[in-house]
Amino acid sequence: MEPLKIAICEDMHNEEEKLLALLQKSSIPTSCTVFTSGEALLYAYQPQIFDLLLMDIYMGGITGVETITKIRETDEEIPVAFITTSTDHALESYRLSALKYIEKPFKQKDIEDILKLVLLKKNNVPSLMIQKNGKAEKIPFSQILYLEQQTHRLNIYLKNGEMVLIYEKLSALFSQLAEQDFFNSHKSFSVNLSFVRFIDTELKCFVMQNGRNVPIRRESMGKAKKALENFLFHKTRGISE
Repeated sequence: MEPLKIAICEDMHNEEEKLLALLQKSSIPTSCTVFTSGEALLYAYQPQIFDLLLMDIYMGGITGVETITKIRETDEEIPVAFITTSTDHALESYRLSALKYIEKPFKQKDIEDILKLVLLKKNNVPSLMIQKNGKAEKIPFSQILYLEQQTHRLNIYLKNGEMVLIYEKLSALFSQLAEQDFFNSHKSFSVNLSFVRFIDTELKCFVMQNGRNVPIRRESMGKAKKALENFLFHKTRGISE
């Protein structure tokens, strides 16, 4: 099993050691990186490099709540568990979509429970199944901006700026993409509507959040507009409910 990548933000060395000892005893393997302040975590943080943040609430400098509030501006998905001596911040925890409170003193069961929850969440993320270098891999749909066919290669552009290259036909993945919020704007392109800013009707393209333009076939313009309208309508409706 691939270890869960965990960021621990704790400014008390003895508490950090206790937490690391319990993680070491866990039945689920982990790889831990320790930060002693919210500022240090924010400086190093990038989306997708960790599977879980264990965040102390009460620290010198900016608090755990302030740190996670800042992280949520760029990463809405990273699982967070607050480690604390009090549940006074339950409302902020809910607002920041924290998975759990882990109260001090730490207990092995609490650590096991949060790791199992994160592992379950990680394994059940809706993902695109691909074959790369002879191995099966998964790419979460939520990380994909769009896909582009170039002759025999398929470029998968991710929201973190990276690109995954595989040798596959885009059409072979249509059945997977159809179940998600993707629109096939062209025989060589499929876009994730979640990352579309708007449609440029003059250039006949989707303008993506990263500034790239994805072409739309002339005969597909009407369907593209309707697909984006429906997506935005259902997204807005979901938020209001």
